[in-house]
Amino acid sequence: MGRQLLLELVLIVFGLFLVGGFANVIPQKEQDEGNQGLYNSSDFVTILDVKNFKSSVYNSRKTWLVEFYNSWCGFCHRFAPIWKDVAKSIHGWKNIVVIAAIDCANDDNNPLCREYEVMRYPTLKFFPVNSKKDFLGLEVQKGNDEAQIIQAVIDQLVKEQQEQRGATSWPNLVPFRGTEIETLWHGVPQSVQYEFLIFEEPKSYLGAEVILELHKLDTIRIRRVTSENVFLSVTSKVTKFPSLIVIDRDNSQTFLKIDTITREGIRNVITEFLISKGISADIKDDIEETHERHPHKTISKDENEPEDSNNSSDKLYQLDLEATLRYSLNNEIPLSSAITGEKFKALKSYLKVLAEYFPVHMPKGKMYLQVLQEIVEGKKNITGKEFKGHVRDKEEKFMPVYSGPKTWIGCKGSSPTYRGYPCGLWTLFHTLTVAAVEESNGLNDNVPPVLAAMHGYIKYFFGCAECSDHFQKMAERRKLFDTHDGKESILWLWRAHNEVNERLAGDDTEDPEHKKIQYPSAQHCPECKRPNGVWDENEVLKFLKRKYSRRNIDFQGINDEILRRELDSSALSSGASQRKLGWDFTIFDISICVVLYVMSAAILTLVCIKFAFKRTYKKKVSFQNLLGIA
Repeated sequence: MGRQLLLELVLIVFGLFLVGGFANVIPQKEQDEGNQGLYNSSDFVTILDVKNFKSSVYNSRKTWLVEFYNSWCGFCHRFAPIWKDVAKSIHGWKNIVVIAAIDCANDDNNPLCREYEVMRYPTLKFFPVNSKKDFLGLEVQKGNDEAQIIQAVIDQLVKEQQEQRGATSWPNLVPFRGTEIETLWHGVPQSVQYEFLIFEEPKSYLGAEVILELHKLDTIRIRRVTSENVFLSVTSKVTKFPSLIVIDRDNSQTFLKIDTITREGIRNVITEFLISKGISADIKDDIEETHERHPHKTISKDENEPEDSNNSSDKLYQLDLEATLRYSLNNEIPLSSAITGEKFKALKSYLKVLAEYFPVHMPKGKMYLQVLQEIVEGKKNITGKEFKGHVRDKEEKFMPVYSGPKTWIGCKGSSPTYRGYPCGLWTLFHTLTVAAVEESNGLNDNVPPVLAAMHGYIKYFFGCAECSDHFQKMAERRKLFDTHDGKESILWLWRAHNEVNERLAGDDTEDPEHKKIQYPSAQHCPECKRPNGVWDENEVLKFLKRKYSRRNIDFQGINDEILRRELDSSALSSGASQRKLGWDFTIFDISICVVLYVMSAAILTLVCIKFAFKRTYKKKVSFQNLLGIA
């Protein structure tokens, strides 16, 4: 009994040894923070993802208008309420057109967004009835408001009908061009008791909206007649547009007065007429729900252009820098289907700056960035998919490349859709401008063009379309390319960042817990402003060089074991050349260490078992001697 218990204890200890050993060798899986996106179940927007996208939009009896967006993009946040209003406004048309959205910031959805060649956010794509899987969607202009988007939807539906692609169950949106009222009834089901004619100007969308709004009422049919149909307008005695006429089965015509010239106004006139004739006009599920349902919640919004960290500690965090690098290399750049020409030059410039100045923390982090740079330098062009493959391959080869989980600390917003990557991108380039000056040791003011690399990246890869446009205009106005001095580069970016903060202060995209300020505040740098309130740029420069120096990086949140190994590696390699990147372990080397560790543990276990058996045997012999047993 005692021998069995001892054996079980030894096996438990052995198991703990194995778990501990493998835990130190196997890299920690990346942990993505939850991303709720900009839409939820309280909205009328159908939420798509990589799992249901193709099965939903292809071979469908409905048309789909899909917003490809990015949950950190500020313009997407501004656009989200408009998109919700569109979905809510035309919810009654849902058996004809579906309003949907997919979040390209989600890692799982990222390859799909690249497949559909989405380069800027937000992008709207229209998928007609029975779209096939090789069709990537027709891009639709976003417009400036709900009305313009609804008009774009109607334009697409009319075009589908004119080109004989619309579903046969759709109401007829094409204007009636006949000259005789009697011809209206040709082919009309007997259930239809009244025909309504909306006379309007050719560019009016009012008639189409009313038709779509009431298309489920099978006792009536509504048609558009434009002022270009002069003969019918004259014979029907129409003198102003819009006008509404109702025609019964006996072709008797009645003018209905329109008090409010809106979709709702005409709809009410028609439904009131039907009620007066004892005909049900109940389409409550589609119309009243659409127009009376509780207002949508304002989902947490994000900063568009990278924002200021108004954290009381005001620190520079390694995990913020790494999370930004991760998203840039793994998500944003790979979205490009083809990277050629000036865009390819911008990628090479960006990777060169990263390889030179990114404050890597892991032993092989710098080698990882240098190898990526060398791969791209050796090519004339590259695809986003190919680039993503190299990133994954080199991450695995040099792992662990990152010092902790993928998360935000200083750039963490009050909700997952605030701040994050845009804040991190500002932080990254502030850090790179300071690192360039530190690397030069003040001996060479003509440091490599960090600002030019930033400009190229934001122009060609930064997904927020409006943000990119704003930055490019600001760069031209502030003469970014005339800035060559390293110290002036630091100040140029600081001035630009404060300009963006001033423009976005009080904006709907502002995180309520991280207000846009003119940075740094008096709390963080009392010396940075003179008594008259004017910036002392010499003091500002000193502050920025301290704040964004690699010597002041805070390693909060990193894996303690990884940090310990990093410190050990640094100590052992301190006498080596500055170009040496730490222990040059390969996966094979690590595997050998694991095997040796396991073998040692196994030998130790066997020795313990052997001693346990010997001890038991001796006790047994002594007991037999006492009894006089031979």
